[in-house]
Amino acid sequence: MVRDGEGLLELPLVSTSAGRSYKLVGSTFAITGPQNVTLTDMSADSVSQPLMAGTYSIQLNGDWHVERTDAPGVTVPVTLVSPNPMTFTLGEGEARPVRFLFKVPEDGTANVGIGVDTGGWISGTIQFEPAVGPFPGEPPDFFAEVRGKAVPFLISFESATVTRVSQSGYKRVEVLTSPITVQFGGEPAAVLRQVSSAFQGIPLYFSMEGGGPSSGRMNVLFLQSQSGSFTWELDVSRTLLNVDPEGYPLVTPFSFEQADTMIVRQYMGNASGVMNGTFAPR
Repeated sequence: MVRDGEGLLELPLVSTSAGRSYKLVGSTFAITGPQNVTLTDMSADSVSQPLMAGTYSIQLNGDWHVERTDAPGVTVPVTLVSPNPMTFTLGEGEARPVRFLFKVPEDGTANVGIGVDTGGWISGTIQFEPAVGPFPGEPPDFFAEVRGKAVPFLISFESATVTRVSQSGYKRVEVLTSPITVQFGGEPAAVLRQVSSAFQGIPLYFSMEGGGPSSGRMNVLFLQSQSGSFTWELDVSRTLLNVDPEGYPLVTPFSFEQADTMIVRQYMGNASGVMNGTFAPR
């Protein structure tokens, strides 16, 4: 029962991907914020927890593993893609699902925590550059909370449309995703809550160029919030991609290192940094 001033955290533990169902087993969840709660009973397929409205951190703990529901007791090797811990904001009267994303080898993605995810993601860590200023007479630094910090992040989407284009001898792959979800880990930061909210639900477009007989390149990704108040540039263009026999880039996961990134708040400055992580285009 949800009382005045509370919202409801929803944490499903079963997900379906590529026609198979998976369950997260043996986990506990530590929730810290306006209330501190530890969830230990994970026997049901879904867990709900009333919480006072506010900003929280949730951490997946315990000797957890993932099983297929049609083969209980048999562990499926998975990789946790989401930041751990993650932050979320719960409004009064709001029902809020929390998203923990797992990669299941050869079976796609099991998104234990919010349903099915057969799309892709960009995940890793942003190391934001240290502060310079503000100097006397300048307004307060909008991004001061994240200066000099390393912040885990996840941009994920449930599906994507991939189109091959051959034009004037150049071959490229264009990808348009379903609405994205943006998440940050680590200590809650008000500025990052604004960033994740600004980009929530917009699609992501990017293209991959065939650069030659053996490798291609990724174009710079550019996100703009619907209001135009925030932009986010992710430059993974220096990463070389594999191509198929026809010369089109392969839409498969790849790792990136020391990739440049910049988040801009209109009229209020920007935060630059470098990213390390993994990009799974679909």
